[in-house]
Amino acid sequence: MMKKTGFRSFLLTILVILSIVLSYFIWKGQPDYEAINVKEVEKTTIDKTMTTSQVFKPYKLVVNSNGNNYQSLNESLLNEIMAQGKAFSFSEVVLANKKNSEEYEKVVHKNGTIEIVFPNNIPFSIFSQIFQVEGDGIESAFFNRIVLDINNTDTGLHSVYFANDDQENIYQSSLQNKDIDKIEKIIKKNQNKLTQNNKLILNKRNMFLSSEETKLNRKKYIIDSLEINLFTSALFQDSGTVKSEGNTYTDGSSVIEMDTDNKVLEYVNPSQERTNPEDLSSAKRAGLIQDSFNFINDHAGWTGDGSYYFTGYTGESATTNFSLFIDNLQVYNENGMADISVTEGLEAVYKYMRPFFRLDTDVPGEKKEVTLPSSYSVYKQLSANPNVKAEEIEDIVPGYHMTRSESSGMNRIVTLEPTWLYKYHDKWFIFQPETKKEGQ
Repeated sequence: MMKKTGFRSFLLTILVILSIVLSYFIWKGQPDYEAINVKEVEKTTIDKTMTTSQVFKPYKLVVNSNGNNYQSLNESLLNEIMAQGKAFSFSEVVLANKKNSEEYEKVVHKNGTIEIVFPNNIPFSIFSQIFQVEGDGIESAFFNRIVLDINNTDTGLHSVYFANDDQENIYQSSLQNKDIDKIEKIIKKNQNKLTQNNKLILNKRNMFLSSEETKLNRKKYIIDSLEINLFTSALFQDSGTVKSEGNTYTDGSSVIEMDTDNKVLEYVNPSQERTNPEDLSSAKRAGLIQDSFNFINDHAGWTGDGSYYFTGYTGESATTNFSLFIDNLQVYNENGMADISVTEGLEAVYKYMRPFFRLDTDVPGEKKEVTLPSSYSVYKQLSANPNVKAEEIEDIVPGYHMTRSESSGMNRIVTLEPTWLYKYHDKWFIFQPETKKEGQ
């Protein structure tokens, strides 16, 4: 009996030791999962990400006071007002009664109001990520103008209007006295940044223009080209299968074409082409704008010394547009050097067009003051153009025309030439004065 008990104890001891040894080797044999996965999940970073408040932002402030119209394109003033507004609590936003054109203009330009104007219609679904606004059914609604009524009130509340110039829809809310007082104080201390417009144009959308000339500095920048492999890694699912021929890159299903003269690329995924994008609902369009913004952020695709602002959505193609702004002034280039556009497809991006360079360093010694004619004289010249319906011009503002040097050895230099831009049928165009023919 004693022999059996001793044998069992010996056998149990051997099994315990064997278990410990096996456990040790199993533990030592565990793969280093972290070391394997870190490289796999690493995202391609092209330049920088931006927040919704940096991209979906206004470009103009308007003050209607004592029967006069004052405007400002000053970036610091607008940033201060928008930063202050993030702390405000708007009352529930509701759709007001439908207005005709005359009624609409009276509301948005009413004496004793402050207007915050965006380059184009933005969805409430994105605006509500920046400010505290809510209301039934507003997620699919768009607006391009916030109107703050600062006239005296007995209720302690001031009306706020979110206006859509295209549809002449007005969504109404309100703010407390203390919030409006803060905005008024900001404007009062920045009165020197406001300029008076003394010309009223009674178009479909009333325009307030000036008969005074405008002065801006011409600027020059050295550009820094971005490596194409950053874009192939960001846009192709398997960058290891990418083949190139000339300025064309493909992974077998998607294609990148590079315009090396203008340093602009176009990515196309043919399988994602959408039919009848113009039939998409307002809610879906708002969602696609959000998706396009997220898409660029996912590979840190915002580039340059300035900022990119949301400048509109094209319903005919489901394309979201972002434009380069320098000092809060839009930069225009006819070859796409100052724009990023994203066309959303069925389940992913169908088309993506953008520059593959960034504005690296400005050249201070190249700055030169340029005098532009008055905005009113620009309107008069546009009115004489048979290809433009003057009554449908929506806005005229100063901006920059980006051109690239053609000189040998200077192709890394771009010039930002002061110019006038005008908004026409929801799109922005450069004003090009007609040159007089010789002998005239």
